[in-house]
Amino acid sequence: MTVHRLLVVEDDPSWQRRLEDVAHSEGCDVTLVSDGEEALKRLSGDSQPRPHLVVLDLLLPRMDGWEVYGRMRVDQQLRTIPVLMLSSTTAQDPKLGGIVGFLHKTPSPEPVIHQFRERLRGFTEPAVEPPSVGTYAVRLTEDTSILLHSLPPSLRHAVRLHMYRAAELLRTGLPMMSTWLMALPGDPPSLLVTVEGVRMVLEIDEAACTLTATSLIIPTYLPRM
Repeated sequence: MTVHRLLVVEDDPSWQRRLEDVAHSEGCDVTLVSDGEEALKRLSGDSQPRPHLVVLDLLLPRMDGWEVYGRMRVDQQLRTIPVLMLSSTTAQDPKLGGIVGFLHKTPSPEPVIHQFRERLRGFTEPAVEPPSVGTYAVRLTEDTSILLHSLPPSLRHAVRLHMYRAAELLRTGLPMMSTWLMALPGDPPSLLVTVEGVRMVLEIDEAACTLTATSLIIPTYLPRM
């Protein structure tokens, strides 16, 4: 499949221009937005066709890329749109539904721009996903959100990635036990996610299909921003 319509969600004007120039040279119709809230408005609006691909930066004002991804995953229409993530962090690539790749920003943009061009040329539409019945929305309380944003970007990215992994595992009904994920007894039921010493408790609301981070414990030896 060829990418004819592309939505680029990026707040850095220089990266916007470089990505737009490459996409135009590959024959794409490009829409640029600078934050997550505007991206969701564009995606949810009926005034224009939805894009074939979303290029989504993770570090955005107002609403970050992870939140945009999470909102897309629980929307029946938006969850079918492939996402190519973009970030300056060097953490592992996400293995999550809807994500077709990950571009790591570098001080010199040329390698990233080359990868982006190759991905556009070789883009293959992912298999159609089943309806989003049982898909869990991921939520953060205000306190856990503040604590999470005090972590270095790479560690923050890793914690958010594992939160969404937990949500996808919960949807499949697989056993909640691994080196990083553990089911906790209680009412309501909850999960414990552990990433590089950071521990997060996620409360499960099965009726509402939500997974809410209610507690975040950060070891004292970890750096804060």
